[in-house]
Amino acid sequence: MRERGTAQVAELIATQRATRQYSQQAVSEEDIRTILNAGRHAQSANNRQPWYFLVVREHSRLQRLAECGRWADQVERAAFAIALVTAHTGTEDDFDLGQVAAYLQLAAWDLGIGSCIAWIHYAEKASEVLHLPADLNCPVVLSFGYPASQQKPQPPKKRKPFDEVVYWEHWS
Repeated sequence: MRERGTAQVAELIATQRATRQYSQQAVSEEDIRTILNAGRHAQSANNRQPWYFLVVREHSRLQRLAECGRWADQVERAAFAIALVTAHTGTEDDFDLGQVAAYLQLAAWDLGIGSCIAWIHYAEKASEVLHLPADLNCPVVLSFGYPASQQKPQPPKKRKPFDEVVYWEHWS
């Protein structure tokens, strides 16, 4: 594991991976606040900041939240999760939620804390688990925790070659 808080942004982007297996080590409230504060500073359309962060640490609630997405099993094994709550989806707010998720995940990785994003497929169930008011919903949950030591080392990200995905000025 690398030293906390020493990575450059490019290194964080290149090395961050989805973490689905977590150790039993608790994450301090100070580190959770650092992660949340990074998300709070994410960019958004017209600086509307159309999000709320609902932190879930209680294991039984994490288990129930994991049942709200088809591929959200890792949520129940996490030290904590952050539910991204908004009043709208299907708008530019969805892009803004992507921005805030990236900020949260990169800030966590800088602290040596892994994360994984999960889409919520069963919105009503998630609203019930989180006790959300009727005008709010939770389309995305991020799970966080220190990577388990038994997690397989991950190879470098397989990415398409630069020139295969980048065009200049026009398509061809």
